Amino acid sequence: MHRLPAGLSFFERGWLSSNNVLICDNTHAVLVDTGYWTHANQTAALLTHALQGNQLTHIVNTHLHSDHCGGNNFLQSHYPAVQTLIPPGHARFVDQWDAEALTYSPTGQHCPQFLKNGVLQNGDCLPHFPAWRVYAAPGHDPHSIILFHEELRILISADALWENGFGVVFPEIEGIHAFDEVEQTLDIIEKLNPELVLPGHGAMFSDVSA
Repeated sequence: MHRLPAGLSFFERGWLSSNNVLICDNTHAVLVDTGYWTHANQTAALLTHALQGNQLTHIVNTHLHSDHCGGNNFLQSHYPAVQTLIPPGHARFVDQWDAEALTYSPTGQHCPQFLKNGVLQNGDCLPHFPAWRVYAAPGHDPHSIILFHEELRILISADALWENGFGVVFPEIEGIHAFDEVEQTLDIIEKLNPELVLPGHGAMFSDVSA
């Protein structure tokens, strides 16, 4: 059983929703990924229990597949002041709400329209939590990011790394070069050398070398 430090919560979800990670202190609370839209009520309930009366201040999406951002719309209505930050690659398609370019139409998955307030670039730090640094992690999604806390050596890996694999690659959508990007992202994770991984799906794990 892995013990997480104070201010860090991990919600392991069932399929199709992604896992959620909550990073918070007495003033700010950042939720990393919001799950699939059909599970939005459950996501909100988990969040309400963890926040204990505090407000959600930020939503961060590791990438814009519907199982990772499908709860954005619901949480934005529940927490009207929340700021939503996404990777930059598809930002203009969110502003225009282009379901084709965002891959929701091609994959037959629904995602309620949401608003973005800003983007997270490679090398950025999370707002109010500067120990968490953003790394570009293309492959499963060309615009995906991961988050790493160097001192705690904890990695929020999204779909770049699971305990038994990683997110599927769709060459018909992303191109054959996406497999090379997967390898490059795994090389980055190897160099970061995390001691604990909070993946996008499945349980947290520590045996990263395996």
